Amino acid sequence: MNGRAKTRPPVSGSPVVPDYGSGWGDDGAGGAKNPRRRNSYHHKRQLALVTHNIRTLRSDEKIIELEDELSRLRWSIIGLSEVRREGEDTITLKSGNLLYYREGEQLSQGGVGFLVHKSLINNIITIGSVSSRVAYLILRVSKRYSLKVIQVYAPTSTHPDEEVEAMYEDISRAIHATKTHFNVVMGDFNAKLGMRGDDELRVGQYGYGRRNPRGQRLAEFLEKENLYAMNSFFQKPPHRKWTWMSPDGSTRNEIDFIMTTKRRMFSDVSVINRVKTGSDHRIVRGILNINVKLERSRLMKSTLRPSNAHIHCPESFQLELSNRFACLENCESVDEINNRFVETVQAVGSKFFRPRRKNKPQKLS
Repeated sequence: MNGRAKTRPPVSGSPVVPDYGSGWGDDGAGGAKNPRRRNSYHHKRQLALVTHNIRTLRSDEKIIELEDELSRLRWSIIGLSEVRREGEDTITLKSGNLLYYREGEQLSQGGVGFLVHKSLINNIITIGSVSSRVAYLILRVSKRYSLKVIQVYAPTSTHPDEEVEAMYEDISRAIHATKTHFNVVMGDFNAKLGMRGDDELRVGQYGYGRRNPRGQRLAEFLEKENLYAMNSFFQKPPHRKWTWMSPDGSTRNEIDFIMTTKRRMFSDVSVINRVKTGSDHRIVRGILNINVKLERSRLMKSTLRPSNAHIHCPESFQLELSNRFACLENCESVDEINNRFVETVQAVGSKFFRPRRKNKPQKLS
């Protein structure tokens, strides 16, 4: 856009989490001074991540139309596919929101980008792209933790498999280039993941449709990168599952996904129908509830590995654990196996592991 409106950054103590549309959230200070709050970080964060194949944002008018539609929706960060704008740029819009985009392989074709809510601009650490199909954004969640969001636009079925493989390599590069505690991969994958297989843990029980070969490749990528397809972990009616409709309206598929390395982060993933942008894709939104204090506690516990000195009767421990695992053969589903496994380890562990006793201080004579 020609004019770049410079907006005043949020005041110290203002909310990190936006409210509905372009309004402010209710967990920060309303004025310019807030002596009771020394920083803008809270134990809990709620963010609304959205992915949408917009089909085009080539003109400035389309950006205005998009923001007008988004005023009816709660959102924090929107990953965009098929922006179809020329070049690569980061723009502060008149609304105060931040737009980043990169054009596709051909002029004014394809491309990916982000629209970031104005209340989060000061929390952006990095924003950029690996290729014309993969963009990434790193957001500061707290002083200790950061969130990486990766937006993807996959080749359609008319493109060869080599281009699909190149895209997955780009996603892996984006995931591993910079280490962050929270990772989300989302976008238009042009793949039908469908219902999960019997031995799959990365796909939930609420898949939609029938898997195709590109969907199988996506399932393999989920396993490789330890990602969960979060669309499939939340039960929704069929009309709230599909994300793309054919021009004649006869075909509806779920090909837009939100994935993460930590399932517990998401409290909901939904398809939003009320936002009309002229695209044949519907918006997918995931609600993140990040408890920074709880994550810190889990991280500390995961680093504490009991040594043999803490195990009471290690031979008996191994024998009882082996015997109890035999019951897993009678489980009928993956979820039941997982629940039984966790219960068994906890039960046997609490019986044989002993906490290390601290030496009592000796009294001085």
